[in-house]
Amino acid sequence: METKNSDISDLSQTSVRLMDGEEGRQTVHRRPVGLTIRVEKIDCVLADVQTQIETLRQMTINLRLARVRLAGMEAKWRGE
Repeated sequence: METKNSDISDLSQTSVRLMDGEEGRQTVHRRPVGLTIRVEKIDCVLADVQTQIETLRQMTINLRLARVRLAGMEAKWRGE
């Protein structure tokens, strides 16, 4: 996967100064928007793949049934 400049800037951290006279800085970690969108897209792709797998499984079952029926019909035609 290629890294874009906007992806790198999404990974930045934001620092916030503590209030009420406390010393020091606190680092706030944000979840990058670009990363969130990519994760959601991956979830959608995985859901699509799972649906396709289930469809293929059902088609495999149907094909097996069709083969069994065909074999039975061929055996009947042969007089077996």
